[in-house]
Amino acid sequence: MIWHIVSFDMAEADPAEREAFEAQLAGLADIDEVVWLHVAHDVDEPTRTGLITVFASYADLESYRTHPDHQPVVARIRDLQLPASRLDVEAPFPPAPTD
Repeated sequence: MIWHIVSFDMAEADPAEREAFEAQLAGLADIDEVVWLHVAHDVDEPTRTGLITVFASYADLESYRTHPDHQPVVARIRDLQLPASRLDVEAPFPPAPTD
């Protein structure tokens, strides 16, 4: 499984703008390739919004990136000039217990 994790710096966004953006992120769960999605605020830095999505394969992640429902989100990120960092990792889903 591929975990796609993105962190957005929302410090400059007003609360209504942030709420609308997070709702738009949550709507990405409707894309067929998305196995699981969660949007939340960072515990240590609450001005950061995190998006975690899980895909069955890297090909599904690539399809998601070009999906027509994903493109308005990408455009909004650019319009709002949101600083973001991304991490894509391969890991089991659900997470495997550690010893």
